[in-house]
Order: sequence, then C-alpha cells, then structure tokens
Amino acid sequence: MAIAESKRRRRTVHEARAEILAAAGALLREQPSDAVTVSAIMSRTTLSRKSFYVYFPDRVALLRELLAPLRAETDAAIARWRTATDSRPAARAALESAARMYQRDGAVLRTLAEASRRDAEAAGLWREFLEPLEQAAAESISRADLRLPHESIARALVAMNVHYLLDEVVGAEPEILDAAVGTLAAIWERTLYPHD
Repeated sequence: MAIAESKRRRRTVHEARAEILAAAGALLREQPSDAVTVSAIMSRTTLSRKSFYVYFPDRVALLRELLAPLRAETDAAIARWRTATDSRPAARAALESAARMYQRDGAVLRTLAEASRRDAEAAGLWREFLEPLEQAAAESISRADLRLPHESIARALVAMNVHYLLDEVVGAEPEILDAAVGTLAAIWERTLYPHD
C-alpha cells in the first residue's frame, strides 16, 4: 500500500527532479552508460516515464544537472591552485581533489565523455567542463616561463588527466588513487619544472 500511495503522491518540482537525479546517479554507478536510458532511469522512480520530459528536456540536460556539483568542486580546486603562493603543492592538491572526484563520480564523467563523441550538445557540455581546467593549466605553464605553446600543452595535459583518471580511479581503492595522483603529479612537475 505504501508504494501505491507514494506513486500517487504529488511532488514538488524540486522533489521530482531530485528523485530522477538520484535514480540516474545510482544507475550510472551500476550500469554502462548505454544502459542508462530514460526508461531505465524512470523505472527506478515513482514517476512515469513521460514525466522525465516534464523536468528535463533530454539526457544531456540531466547530465548537466548531475555535473553541476562536480563543476563547483572543480572550480573551487582551480581557485585554490590559481591563488596559491607555491604552485607545486597546490597543483598536487588539485590533482588529489580531481582523483577523489573521479573515484566517487567518474561514472557521470565517463557517460558525459562518451556522449560527447556522438552528441553535439553533450560535446559542448564536456568542453565547458574541461575549458577552465585547460585555462588554469595554461596559466601555470605560462608562469613557469617554458616558452612552449601554453594552450596546446595545457590541453594535452588535461586530456591525459581525464583519460588516465577515467581508466584508473573510477571506484578504485585508496592505494590506487594515491598511485595515480603520484604518477600524474610527476608528469606535471617534469613538464612544468624540467630543470629542477
């Protein structure tokens, strides 16, 4: 009886959206991204399949919403890196923050990265996520005065981070996380400070 009552209960827009987002997040952590369909998401809610489109125009809008707290977390790590007086420990702390985020929420990021290959709107959302990272990296390369093409090197380093973290740390144990951060930190430091 409780399930039938919960299915008939009217929800606020916030409650309905939160229920859909929670179902999508859980499903993304359990299934490959192509299995995360609107039908599969809605089967985990007390809402009808049709109601998905009342709250989200499409899967990309849902991903945008799931990405929002990750964007805020990333922006905070970038801000700490940019304002630090000693960029080396700040850069490592930013890598650690990224690794923890990928460990915890890599399924969402992987889904968006995969969707960006075949959907222009998802590609735009993925670019929005990566560009602040690339800008911060380019600034760091510029400060290191390496006389290298800052934007190209930054984009390559960020792409390396993304692919390595998606491959290595999504759902990983802490020791794997630490090793991944150590590997990435060594590459960044040898790139930015080659003569030290």
